[in-house]
Amino acid sequence: MRKVIIILFCSVITVFCADGQTEEIARLRDVYKQAADQNARLESYYELSYAVLQNSPEKGIGYSDTLEQLAKKAKDLRSLSRAEYLKGYALEELGKFDEALPHHKKELALALQTNDFELHGKAFNSLGSCFQNMARYDSAIVYLVRSAEIKEKVGNQKDLASAYANIGNVYSDQNVPDKAVEWLEKALAIRLSIPEGEKSAIFTYNNISVAYNGTGNYDKAIEYAQKGYELADKSGNNFLAGVLSGTLAHLWMQKSDYDKSIEMAENSIRILREANRESNLVFPYATLSEVLWRKGNYARSLQVNQEGFQIMEQLKLAEPLEEYYKNFANAYESLGNPGESILWLKKYMDFKDSLYTKENVAAIAEVETKYETQKKEAQLIRQDLELERQMHQKKNILLGAIAVLLGFVFIFQYLRFKQKTKQKEAELFAQLRLAETKKLKELDTIKSNFFANISHEFRTPLTLILSPVEQMINGSFKDDPQKYYRIIHQNGKRLLNLINQLLDLSKLESGKLKLQVSEGDLGKFINAVAGSFQSLAVRKEIDYQIEKPQLATKCFFDKDKVEKILVNLISNAFKFTEEGGKITVGATFTEGYIRMTVSDSGIGIPESQIPHIFERFTQSHPSEVQAGSGIGLALTKELTELHGGKITVESEEGKGTSFSVLLPVEKRFFNSGQIVEAAEVTILADENPMDFTKGVQIKEEGSPSMNEIFSPEDKPLLLLVEDNNDLRAYIAEIMSRDFKIIEAENGKQAIEKAIETMPDLVITDVMMPEMDGIEFCRLIKTNEKTSHVPVIMLTARAEQSDKFEGLETGADDYILKPFDARELKVRAANLISQREQLQKYYRRVLNTFSPAEVKVKSMDNAFMQKIKEAIEARLEDEQFNVVVLGQQIGMSRSQLHRKLSALTGFSPNEVIRNMRLERAKQLIEQKAGTVSEVAYLCGFSSPTYFIKCFREYFGSTPGQIS
Repeated sequence: MRKVIIILFCSVITVFCADGQTEEIARLRDVYKQAADQNARLESYYELSYAVLQNSPEKGIGYSDTLEQLAKKAKDLRSLSRAEYLKGYALEELGKFDEALPHHKKELALALQTNDFELHGKAFNSLGSCFQNMARYDSAIVYLVRSAEIKEKVGNQKDLASAYANIGNVYSDQNVPDKAVEWLEKALAIRLSIPEGEKSAIFTYNNISVAYNGTGNYDKAIEYAQKGYELADKSGNNFLAGVLSGTLAHLWMQKSDYDKSIEMAENSIRILREANRESNLVFPYATLSEVLWRKGNYARSLQVNQEGFQIMEQLKLAEPLEEYYKNFANAYESLGNPGESILWLKKYMDFKDSLYTKENVAAIAEVETKYETQKKEAQLIRQDLELERQMHQKKNILLGAIAVLLGFVFIFQYLRFKQKTKQKEAELFAQLRLAETKKLKELDTIKSNFFANISHEFRTPLTLILSPVEQMINGSFKDDPQKYYRIIHQNGKRLLNLINQLLDLSKLESGKLKLQVSEGDLGKFINAVAGSFQSLAVRKEIDYQIEKPQLATKCFFDKDKVEKILVNLISNAFKFTEEGGKITVGATFTEGYIRMTVSDSGIGIPESQIPHIFERFTQSHPSEVQAGSGIGLALTKELTELHGGKITVESEEGKGTSFSVLLPVEKRFFNSGQIVEAAEVTILADENPMDFTKGVQIKEEGSPSMNEIFSPEDKPLLLLVEDNNDLRAYIAEIMSRDFKIIEAENGKQAIEKAIETMPDLVITDVMMPEMDGIEFCRLIKTNEKTSHVPVIMLTARAEQSDKFEGLETGADDYILKPFDARELKVRAANLISQREQLQKYYRRVLNTFSPAEVKVKSMDNAFMQKIKEAIEARLEDEQFNVVVLGQQIGMSRSQLHRKLSALTGFSPNEVIRNMRLERAKQLIEQKAGTVSEVAYLCGFSSPTYFIKCFREYFGSTPGQIS
């Protein structure tokens, strides 16, 4: 990895920044102003733009735009090409290689329209260099070699050396150090032989050092780096002297000469600071930190790494992040701070994973790149033929006949090459199709294996369910039915557990399973989860020990995820531990992390299987004893990593297995979007501890029975809405003892029946055709005629968000499938009982004549307020009756009867009469008139009938009250 860092380090050295650059720019500006003709002005402005660009790439772009305008005005193709070169060069200096590429392509296209072969060579070189910076090495080599061929013909030694050096750098980037050294040595020989070549030779010395470093020949690498450093120091180039000093620091570290490495690293930092090269300081800082750590100076290593990392963050640099992450991890670990070390190590691993992903993406695109390169080669050859033809014609005007003949030869070769190119393209396309076909076959095989494996896992519990049931149906069953009921029940729960695990894995892959961390007592939580297995340990005669963790009182953790992790690991331990064995569950807390361990003395895992134990559908042993779903541990690993943790396993075949889970449990490890309010958690403890479904503790003792609420002749009306015929029939059967039942297959049918019959209770499925349960519930609860009807929702959608969606529509209860029949009956009875309490409340509301008594908080409260106001307004009108009241409220007589009966327990006639009697009592107590006067004031046409009704309602006559 350090080799890559050195190459990246050296790749930033693209411009020689000599002293007095500001004076040079001023001089060039004067030359431009004094230029006599148009050509001189274009030439001098190009030199000025190039000098400005070296000092400030951003300003250079503006100068190149001006050069382009001047060139267009003069219709000078050569200057237009140069303007595109400057734009591309400036963008490359800013690291925007993708934006620079189109400008270099345009530069080449414009250059080829001229007869200036030096310009051709420069354009090919700049395009090849851009491809090199983009790591598209195949394309880079094509253009750079072409540039070298042209420069050899032109005889420009300076440019030829640059071309050789660029080719060498490409081979160095591609980890072909021998070829890199060959080309770079050729470049160095030329540069040392020409005037002022020493300036460029500094770069070449550095690049040869990098190439030798790639071969592992550190002595040669140090030799060339030292020569480059001495040359830079001699010429007064502080910037390059600082860079090469940093290179030497890294090389001496590789040779384990740490004192020399520290000396050169500190020297590099000093020189680069003096040269005001902040961005280049990050490399010697990284080297110095690593060397200090290797020497055992951990505190100083950490300090230096922090200084360099601060520069990276300020300048928003991407390289060398990997080295800084690794240095932080090493330093914190050596200083005894494992929490911080793990944090930085995770960043280091994530960074490496991202690089690996990028490398994979590049590898996938390799075929496409080669195909594109072949097309470019064909295009370049065609251009080359055209150039050669033009040159030959100019030099051999008198040999016209030979030129024509050569033209025919070239055309023939061109057509022949074109045919070969088409053939190669066809072959490449066929290869791509073949590769695509193979990939599809591999994907199909993976899918087939997946469905085969999961189908196999379903077959065992299905067999243990279907076989006893078939025996019972055909009458061949002779054994104890309770035994087989338990088998059927346990295997049904096992199927449910498999489905839940598959759904969890699916949600993890799609990113829908989110971390929901809340504050809680993790020690008590672990004890509660582990304690739920005590009864199982007793039945299996296993020595089961729970080592109570000594934890901070409050920790931050996702209770659902931690419970599933623990339950899965403990269940596995019980599954693979025979009677008389031992299982231990423990937890330790340190530096913001919890380490949970589950150890057993079971059959263990073969060593060859341990690396694959967390892969899906991997079973660690082929025996029946070890049979399992093959997804439990995969889910456990995924949940652990979702929580920011890590799971490991140690096992020895025949002696047992130990799983260890490390999880962060302090608030600082989680972002605000992952932290939610703490909620009560029900820990499962039943016959099958692997069941992750959240049950409700059903206590039938003390719960009201339907017979206590209603008489057998006056059963409440239940509207049952379910699209599955079998399930609807089953629910109807279990509820028929306590309810009169009407049925509907979907929400659309149900809403019509609900308005028509006004049921006492609704049980509805969520997912149904035409109208689902959510929409049906919303319509029920927003309709004044049916808003009072309690609704129970049944659904297989177990997500918290699904529950919230149902409850927000007004549902009174929410039960998950598969459900317990007792639970459904008890919850239904509770809702009916709650309605009785509501009836008492509304009776009191109707019998109270204080306007502040009723606060409108629901549709039912609003409805009762309307009833009360309507009756009070016509209280003395003896013609006021149920029909008139229904007209005012907007309901038929039957609808009003069912609504008021459900809310108050009284019929509409009784509600009107009772309100009149309550008002009469109030007037009599206030001595507002005689009994006869009060009777007429309250709507009674006969005082005798009034006295009779009063005695029946209050148990005494009006005279006794007055």
